[in-house]
Amino acid sequence: MNKLRLSDRDWIKPSLGVLLIFVMCVIFSPLGSDGSLIFLKVENLTNILRQVSENGIISVGMTFVIIGGGIDLSVGSVLALSATITAFGLMDWQLGFVPTVVVALAVSSAAGLINGILTSWGRIQSFIVTLAMMTAARGFALFIANNNSRNIGFGQHAAPEIFQVFTQSYFGIPFPVFIFLAIGVLFLVMLKKTRFGRHVFAVGSNQEAAVLAGLKVNWVRTTTFIIAALLSGLAGIIHTGQLLQGNPNDGVGFELDAIAAVVIGGTSLMGGKGSVEGTLAGVLIIGLLSNILGLHGIQKDFQLMLKGGIILAAVFVQEAGYKTNFQKLLSLLRRNSDSSSV
Repeated sequence: MNKLRLSDRDWIKPSLGVLLIFVMCVIFSPLGSDGSLIFLKVENLTNILRQVSENGIISVGMTFVIIGGGIDLSVGSVLALSATITAFGLMDWQLGFVPTVVVALAVSSAAGLINGILTSWGRIQSFIVTLAMMTAARGFALFIANNNSRNIGFGQHAAPEIFQVFTQSYFGIPFPVFIFLAIGVLFLVMLKKTRFGRHVFAVGSNQEAAVLAGLKVNWVRTTTFIIAALLSGLAGIIHTGQLLQGNPNDGVGFELDAIAAVVIGGTSLMGGKGSVEGTLAGVLIIGLLSNILGLHGIQKDFQLMLKGGIILAAVFVQEAGYKTNFQKLLSLLRRNSDSSSV
């Protein structure tokens, strides 16, 4: 029996990528007035973790969708919708903390359910469905907010004090980082150790074979969209706590960051292959790159172009690996054919 090489494990390559980018950030770090490396300052490293938390939570959901053979372009708009509902729920509707969170997550999940139904039973490409949801969710958020953002205050007839938990740090680490890590571990186990996780891989690898095997393909794929929307809604609640406001115009471009993190982490855009741990590494790579570019004062538009280039490079590497394996398979079949004809 062939032993599994260390380099074959899903988390090795993305982890080495994180280490390489970290070393590069140290080398190219600007210097402070005292000659120290600004990148390695505790405040900066903590800020990186805080900034990647929202994208990380969204990216975990995107991982399920892409492994299942789909894609979700609506996650940024769903985040904005959840953030808007959270702000108005706390300030204007006076729902209280728990009911506001429940309503925000329920509405977000409903968006994912609609995405899943139209994609699975409606036989419409996920790209088209989620593109429409991206517009609709943003429009619904603007309707609720009457095209304005809603600031959050605390005290009587305002948001409850418990909501400030999203702004707090424990042991020097922002609270959203703990949520991000918990979500990562929970859904890593779900994807690798549960029957549902195996079904997601099966549906993304070969839908026809999954149908013949008796899997509930439509429900599996729909559930992946619900997971993505639910986690986007959770990221929206955290986003509101971080900024102390709900803005229906927030979240633009978040889908690009999530897709970039997932692809860099080794998940195939063709479906059927990927891992949560790879996505977590991809999120860190995106966060480190954004931070070092920001420290050097690189403009946002150049950062977006760089991320686009990274996605193309990651897809190219994946396709090259696929073609190499395919060529090896053809070569093996040809050798077997030649030996049988002798």
